[in-house]
Amino acid sequence: MSYQKYNKLILDGRLLQGVELETYCFSILNQPLIKDWEKYLFGFILEWLNEKDEIQVKTSGSTGKPKSILLKKQHMINSAEATALALNLKTGQIALLALSAEYIAGKMMVVRAMVLGLNLIAVEPSRNPLENLKKDIDFTALVPLQLSNILESKKTLNQLQKIKNVIIGGGTLDEKFIKEIAKFSNDFYASYGMTETCTHIALRKLNGEDQDLYFKTLPGVKISTDHRSCLVIDAPHLSDNLLITNDLATLYSESEFLIKGRFDNIITSGGIKISPEVVEDKLRKIIKENFLITSIVDSKLGEKIILLIESDQSNLNALYELWALIESVLSPFEIPKQIDFIKPFNYTASGKIDRLTMKKIFREKLNN
Repeated sequence: MSYQKYNKLILDGRLLQGVELETYCFSILNQPLIKDWEKYLFGFILEWLNEKDEIQVKTSGSTGKPKSILLKKQHMINSAEATALALNLKTGQIALLALSAEYIAGKMMVVRAMVLGLNLIAVEPSRNPLENLKKDIDFTALVPLQLSNILESKKTLNQLQKIKNVIIGGGTLDEKFIKEIAKFSNDFYASYGMTETCTHIALRKLNGEDQDLYFKTLPGVKISTDHRSCLVIDAPHLSDNLLITNDLATLYSESEFLIKGRFDNIITSGGIKISPEVVEDKLRKIIKENFLITSIVDSKLGEKIILLIESDQSNLNALYELWALIESVLSPFEIPKQIDFIKPFNYTASGKIDRLTMKKIFREKLNN
């Protein structure tokens, strides 16, 4: 199998291969004070080096309970090679692993390093992974929450601008961050993908003269939509099966699309179907805090739209002002029937707001 030749890894400038790499991983895993992120990283490397053709991977749980699936190592290699072509990654470049190797995004950064010969710098996943970084980086992957914290710090903002290629995935990117990124001379990409496709199958350039309006599929990926207007992915080099997603999509060409939200998040209120993500996109212009649109059962409407804001309770004047702003940006049927404040929000391991948990927390709050 071709994956067996990818048995070496450059870790912070140190080349380790075969038995030596295995021995190093075991030595780290046997340390008494090892941290969880190190367990996931070095445990995954050992799994990659074993004789099996497949890797067990856990989904993030952002749209339901996390589950374990099997991915072919060859598919992961194919994904790494496609990313290298799209971003012009070169052997010897420095890649930062800022995400947990417990999930596919972190695992794929390791695979890219092994397949492409990148020098991998691994740091503990945090809200600002550049905070204590001493080296210049050529390539990294971040989630929106990390990007937000990096941009808030002058020191790490300067470091961010030195990274040649940054891919951002795992959640919706705030429009204000896109506007800030647009000023930078290095390359930023929003990514679209999932565990089942070994991370991204499409990228959207966020800045520069070649900035994209839509996601553009990587070579070998075919897209369509089903009867629900949900994206269907045909990528035989990444998955043996046709992937029918729950992501509501608009296609602009055979290779270009935008995601409008999740089919399973749709709220039916007064007989009208409302996408929370579409409403949230409008509200980002007026709400600074993290927030989400959710719903509760209502005897008259079927479902009642609720706005949850990650904040302490606002004063009445601020609340009245917020209502006025909401009414100015939303259509009448999109306007929430209730606003509530909860702090802190729950987040998934990939940095997304945990919608299901927050909905449950709000319902429990109503019942208390």
